[in-house]
Amino acid sequence: MNQFGLNQPLVIKKSPVVIVKNFVVLQMATMAVFFLAGVLADYGEIYEHLPLARSLSFQIAQVLGLFGVETILVFYIFFRWYKENYEIKSDKIVYGRGIVVRRKTVIPLKNIHSVSYRQGPLGRLTKYGGIELADKNANRIFTIDHIPDPKQYAELIVQIKDSINILSPIAGGSAVEDMIARGENERIEFKNSLRWDFKQNKVNKNLEKATMKTIAAFLNSDGGRLVIGVDDSGAINGLSHDYKSLPKQNSDGFQNHFTNVFHSMLGPELRQFVELSFYRLEDKECCLVSVMPANKPAYLKFDSEEEFYIRTGNGTTALRLSEAASYVDYRWRGKLL
Repeated sequence: MNQFGLNQPLVIKKSPVVIVKNFVVLQMATMAVFFLAGVLADYGEIYEHLPLARSLSFQIAQVLGLFGVETILVFYIFFRWYKENYEIKSDKIVYGRGIVVRRKTVIPLKNIHSVSYRQGPLGRLTKYGGIELADKNANRIFTIDHIPDPKQYAELIVQIKDSINILSPIAGGSAVEDMIARGENERIEFKNSLRWDFKQNKVNKNLEKATMKTIAAFLNSDGGRLVIGVDDSGAINGLSHDYKSLPKQNSDGFQNHFTNVFHSMLGPELRQFVELSFYRLEDKECCLVSVMPANKPAYLKFDSEEEFYIRTGNGTTALRLSEAASYVDYRWRGKLL
C-alpha cells in the first residue's frame, strides 16, 4: 500500500465516448476513400473480370465488402480503446497503448510545474475531458485526453505532485537549518517540544495536543513539515527535555511515544501519511515531521471530543461542525481512494 492508501496504481481508462468519436472519424475517412476510388475506377467492370462474379452479384459483394470493413474497424477501435490506459503512481504517470506491441510513456511527476484540465461543450455534457501537464525540464506539454471527470484527476495529480515535494529527502542538517531560517509559512511550522513545558518545567499533555492539531491540519490540507525542537523565532532548543521525560530516552523512544499519541488522537490508519526524521542542529537533536495530505478527513480526538482543523496561511484553524462538513464534502467527495 502506498502513501495514498492504494494497493496498486490508479488506472484511468479513456471515456467510452472516444470509441464513438473514433468510429465516426474512421467511418468518414473510409467512405471518402471508397467514393474517391469509385470516381477513379469502375468497380463493377473490375468485379466482372473476377472469378467470384460468376457466383455472387456485384451488389451483394459490395455489401459484404463494406460489412467486412466495418467489422474490422469496430474491432480495431474497440481493442485500441481497451488496451489504452493511464496509470497514476506515487511518483509518475505511465501511459500505455498498443494492441499487439505495447508502448509506454513515463511522465515523472516531480518535473511537472503546472496541471490544468479542459472540457468542451460535448465533454461537459458527457462528463469527460483532458488534462495538460507542463514539464519544466523537457519544455513540453503532456496531454491526458478523453478521460472521465478530468477535474477530479487533475486535483489528485496536484496532490500527489505536492506530496513528492513534501516528503522528498532533505540532505543533511544544513538543509533543515536553511528551511528554519526561512521561517514558518503555510507548509512549515515549528514546535519547541512535543510534551515538555519550558514555562512550567514539567510535562504538559496539552502540548501534545497542539502538535497533533498542526499535523491534523496538514493532513486535511496540502501537507507540510513540522520541526519539533525549534521555537517560533527559529531558535534551536532540541529534544533533550522531551527525551528525559520518556522511559526510553532517545530518538527511538521519542518516535514510539509520538506514534502512541498519534494513534490515540488521530488514529493508526493515518500514520502512513506521516514520516519522522531526526537531525543534529547546533549539536542538538531535532525532529522533522513530514506530513502528506490524507486520503480521508483527519479528526482530532481529545478528552472525548472531536475537532477538525485545516491550514489557513501560516496558522491552524478549527472549523465548526457545519464548516467541516462542507469542507469534507468539497475536498474528498468522489475521490477514488
